[in-house]
Amino acid sequence: MSGTQDTNLSAENSQESTQAGQSGIDDFQEEDGVKEETLSPAQKMDRLLRGTSSINMKKEIEKLRKEAAKYRNVSRNEARQKEEIQRKSREIQMELDKLKETNRYLKVIRELDKAGCKKSELVSKDIPEDCENLEEFIKNYKEENQFLFSESKKNIGSTFKTSGTKNLTAAQKMDAYIRAALGR
Repeated sequence: MSGTQDTNLSAENSQESTQAGQSGIDDFQEEDGVKEETLSPAQKMDRLLRGTSSINMKKEIEKLRKEAAKYRNVSRNEARQKEEIQRKSREIQMELDKLKETNRYLKVIRELDKAGCKKSELVSKDIPEDCENLEEFIKNYKEENQFLFSESKKNIGSTFKTSGTKNLTAAQKMDAYIRAALGR
């Protein structure tokens, strides 16, 4: 073939490919469809700007818009979930604080009752929250405010037996009286 025939043939091939709506860049994009998915958004945009087909550019822009919308929705859902978790965390923390306060209150009441306090509920309000040694504090408080604490009962040493006359009938009581009088 001559040189003019070669140029005429290549011109016809290029016209056929442009008539089919494909340029060299578009052929590359379709052949490497797998590679296009692994490209970063910046690389995709660069390829779009270099492309000659406005149809492919519109399709690619639409894909990018859908992908951006998907990420926005995922981001919103994650933000909502995060807020819900934080709200539940605050509620649980408040409940835990209430339980700690109740536990401390019951512990103080138990120690005051053990020390013989008459009004444990009232005295428990006088005990500071940061009290480290509760038993020592109650001991000092008892010495300062003896009127709030009852005297501990002392065992004299003998045990007293009550008579069994409380549960007896009138006839049994009279019989017990007669026996006691006779000394039997």
